[in-house]
Amino acid sequence: MQQALTLKLSRARAALFAGAAIFCALSSAAAQNTVGSEDYRARQQSLTQLSEIFGELHHIRRLCAPRREADVWRERMKRLVNLEDPDAAQRNAMVEAFNKGYRTAQRQFIRCDRPAENRAADRAARGEALVASLAEPLRAR
Repeated sequence: MQQALTLKLSRARAALFAGAAIFCALSSAAAQNTVGSEDYRARQQSLTQLSEIFGELHHIRRLCAPRREADVWRERMKRLVNLEDPDAAQRNAMVEAFNKGYRTAQRQFIRCDRPAENRAADRAARGEALVASLAEPLRAR
């Protein structure tokens, strides 16, 4: 029962987090116009970290919900890159980070078990924090 509740909360958190990430990407141009170059670099770093989280979640969620989430996180990553429309260097950094996250999770988790679910929940929580920081300049407007 507790595991089922944890899994449901994990899925809900992941869905909310993904929606928020896409909102941030949609707001990218507005954020670029309201932040300085240091803030812009910090934003790019956050996007790279978010990409790595997407990669980890892609592997773990494929293990844990292969029918429902087979390519969900890869598609969200593609959408994030398309909506963010980064320059070539930033795009490469985001794609490399996604792949790094995927490979890291692939080495660490070979089956869906409690540690894998816990890692997915932890990464989703970190992703939510990143999304909140990415959205902050937009709230200040």
